[in-house]
Amino acid sequence: MNPTTEPHLAAHDDPTGTVVVRLMDVHDDAEVAAVHAADSASKRHQRPWAKLWSLREMTVQLRSTSSSERLEPWIALVDGQVAGVALLWFPLLDNTQFTWVELEVDPALRERGAGSALAERVVERTREEGRRTVLVEFNVPDGARADHPHVRFAERHGFSYANTEIRRILDLPVVPERLAELAAGAAEHHQGYRVESHRSPLPEALLPSYIDCWNQLAVDAPTGEVDFEEEKQTPQTYLEELERMRAQGRTMLHTVAIAPSGEVVAYNDLVVSEDDPDEVMQWGTLVRRDHRGHRLGMAVKARGLQELARLAPETKRINTCNAEQNAHMVGVNVELGFAKVEALLSYQRHVTD
Repeated sequence: MNPTTEPHLAAHDDPTGTVVVRLMDVHDDAEVAAVHAADSASKRHQRPWAKLWSLREMTVQLRSTSSSERLEPWIALVDGQVAGVALLWFPLLDNTQFTWVELEVDPALRERGAGSALAERVVERTREEGRRTVLVEFNVPDGARADHPHVRFAERHGFSYANTEIRRILDLPVVPERLAELAAGAAEHHQGYRVESHRSPLPEALLPSYIDCWNQLAVDAPTGEVDFEEEKQTPQTYLEELERMRAQGRTMLHTVAIAPSGEVVAYNDLVVSEDDPDEVMQWGTLVRRDHRGHRLGMAVKARGLQELARLAPETKRINTCNAEQNAHMVGVNVELGFAKVEALLSYQRHVTD
């Protein structure tokens, strides 16, 4: 479906007017800016630590294509104003029974029906495409998991609890001597391995084994009630993603542990944005099962922080999430100094014909 030529319109009555849901015109600069403003207002509401898209990052994401997933951006208009956005993703290579959605509504325009209209639409689109399950994540204070408005909204629309991750923030810089101490302590346990950091892209010789690790993350990380299958990313899809990141002004810092065989067996990825240099996102971290017990998780994280301090000394904090039942990796983060700020809840709705 082409968002610019075949917009789907649906009107939903609400007490104060009409909510119109349609596909976003991703090539309309003014509309993209309005969506970005609503998305940012929603993410930042009562969350001073929230990591936001820059306008450039969002624009590139909306206008690019991917061979591994397809994006449908839906918006809800209240009295002609962009009130909410639902970015609906369709995996194309694996986990094709799912869709997953990022749904945000401007706090100033909540309680007007925009969120409900968007939720209904993404469920409808999931059904139309023959997918079985819609996944959604949202952030809540750790002490308000049971009765937060986001939870009540999800349950009211037929979604059920699936998993909890904990978001943690690490304030930078970490004292260099502390990082050196942690790296040295880990090194005692992985003699024969080497640990390296690379600004993206990784050397070609490391790509196949790095991608193998990356694909394992979906099945190795605890995911609660969601039954993921191993991903099927390739070196080609990795390079495609890097090209999009370059256009967004993002740089990936890879830190990998390499076994005596020459294969990547553990990795940690940090993402730095030109548009928001203060905030760094920690993406995936994985140690292959057959190489655990060598403190490689700590090794790649400590080395990554050392390299980040060298390449981007102006950064002020790192944002990351881990499943709360992932005790080992949580322990590594806590030892490095990450502090809990909120819970990230996953909910799912199984779609019937």
